[in-house]
Amino acid sequence: MSDHEDVELNLLYETPAHRAPIQTTTPKPSENLSHSKPSNSVNDLADAVSLFKTVIDSQFASLSEKLLSEQKASAKSLTKKIKDSKASRIQGDGNRIQFSFNEEIIDDLDNLCTVLSDSSATTIINEIKEKLLKRNKLIRIADGSPAGWRTVREYEQNDYAEDSDDDKKIRSAESRALRQKFRGRGRGTPYSRPVSAAAGSQAQLPTSGFGGTSYNQPFRSFGGSRRTPQPSDVCHRCFKTGHWKSRCPLNYSQPSSGFSATNATGGQ
Repeated sequence: MSDHEDVELNLLYETPAHRAPIQTTTPKPSENLSHSKPSNSVNDLADAVSLFKTVIDSQFASLSEKLLSEQKASAKSLTKKIKDSKASRIQGDGNRIQFSFNEEIIDDLDNLCTVLSDSSATTIINEIKEKLLKRNKLIRIADGSPAGWRTVREYEQNDYAEDSDDDKKIRSAESRALRQKFRGRGRGTPYSRPVSAAAGSQAQLPTSGFGGTSYNQPFRSFGGSRRTPQPSDVCHRCFKTGHWKSRCPLNYSQPSSGFSATNATGGQ
């Protein structure tokens, strides 16, 4: 038997315990941990920061929405109080109802403007609001003027310079409306209702002449009592109320006119 055959037989009969261990190379645990630990810690930190930012953003958005809602509610309440105060100062029931209705329409148009984003639609809404605001202004002018809607007509029909004060325009329109109102009554209106003379007046003094007419009376009649000026009577000289043309203060300020209030014999 040769040496080569002896070696093969020894290998066949050799037990595993007698065999030489197989050398294998395995990575050390310390080497794997050294590469994985930094990357995992960075990812965890990034996740924590992202989560914290998400929570903060959510809380901030919720707080902003709450503050905005409270601010809108407060502004709406204040606006309603202001409008109610304006409406309460209007004396006429019809004017007040119309004014309040127009204010409600204006509020609805404001809400519609916040919803719509179309510029053309917003322009139309703003034009409607301007008309309603102008109408409410005219209602307040008519309600606060003794001449009522006559003042509004004068205010709208007469144009002034753009730099003219609006209050001045209203007062001027009111004066013209009052003059037209009193002129429309006619000259005979103050004499249509005879009023009994007060005690001690000239109408109760002894009279002389035909028909019992006193020559001291500024208005002559046949047997009737003399009517005294009323607060609603209008002077056709200065267009003020409370006196007649014969006793107008302008007569005393112009002595060269040839007559005085005490010698006047005509009517207004």
